Amino acid sequence: MVFGKWIGGILGFLAILLRLISEAFPQFTESWYAKGLFPLVRGILDHSLGKLPFPAIYLVFAGLLLALFYFVKALLRKNRGSRKKTFFIFRGLLNFGGWAIFLFLFLWGFNYYRLPLYWHLGLRSEPMGREQLLEEMRLTEADLLAQRAELQLDSLPLVYLRDFEALESQLREEMQETLEKIRYSWVGSPSVKPLYPAGTLRRMGIFGIYFPFTGEGYLDPSLHPLEKTFTLAHELAHGFGITDEGEANFMGWLVCASSEDYYLRYIGSLKLFRYQLNDLYRMDPESYQQFVGQLPIAIRQDIREIQQSNLEIRPYFLELSRKSNDFYLKSQGVKAGIKSYAQLPMLARAWRLGQVDI
Repeated sequence: MVFGKWIGGILGFLAILLRLISEAFPQFTESWYAKGLFPLVRGILDHSLGKLPFPAIYLVFAGLLLALFYFVKALLRKNRGSRKKTFFIFRGLLNFGGWAIFLFLFLWGFNYYRLPLYWHLGLRSEPMGREQLLEEMRLTEADLLAQRAELQLDSLPLVYLRDFEALESQLREEMQETLEKIRYSWVGSPSVKPLYPAGTLRRMGIFGIYFPFTGEGYLDPSLHPLEKTFTLAHELAHGFGITDEGEANFMGWLVCASSEDYYLRYIGSLKLFRYQLNDLYRMDPESYQQFVGQLPIAIRQDIREIQQSNLEIRPYFLELSRKSNDFYLKSQGVKAGIKSYAQLPMLARAWRLGQVDI
């Protein structure tokens, strides 16, 4: 009876202990979780909540509100006296926190402690100097020009709208093929859904999010079509168990870059190019100005359109959002925190120099 009243806290404590073991022994995590439990979890979620025509996170919010209602009701009716009420609140919070930790880790979070994607690929991402970065940028720029010429001959901003569900299906299938080719353990058919009201996620300081408790990814439908497509690929990567933000960006880029669809290839190259531009600006502002000054108008227009779209909805608490996201990532063992997002140029260069053909 006592254990029943504390079951959430106990499960959370045991999950934390298993997390410490899993973090210390990633090969063990790869075996028991990535190739064992997670495929089962992925399959159950895909064939239940993933089949809903709306984001399952709405049900989670409704369930939490209902649980809060009954908790307050029990607090008011069954527990008289300040000590009993304080104890009741403490136990309720401990059990809630314990369940949250337990479910987070077992539904998805243990993927943080498996062998990283770059280890499977034999990649060594190393910081680039100015000349190395410029070399990579010239290659990316050439790719962009060739890919854009297949989509649109004029220099007007590229607006290439596609049915969201069809695009999601295409990216998911191509990601499954890519994961198979690089022999990265994966299973299932994760989904990414637009989260309404539009602008909600952007006001929180994010474009998209993977929610382990439903097994779904969500993105803001108000994003620019070019930004939305890469965000979709990024969140799908999370759904397949790739937790690190830099690696999710890399997988999104790799799938796009390997596609026979010129639109997806352009999307991947454009995202990589924007990260490279940011790196060059931090490294050498003068070189950045010179490089941007000679950019073809078409590419410059597309980047400007995305930037203007991103500025239309400003987050309410940008700094708080960044710090909380940074804290969350570091608490899960991602040492670089939010800086991990910007690892794409280094990983893309390592992939190119490795001359791996998929």
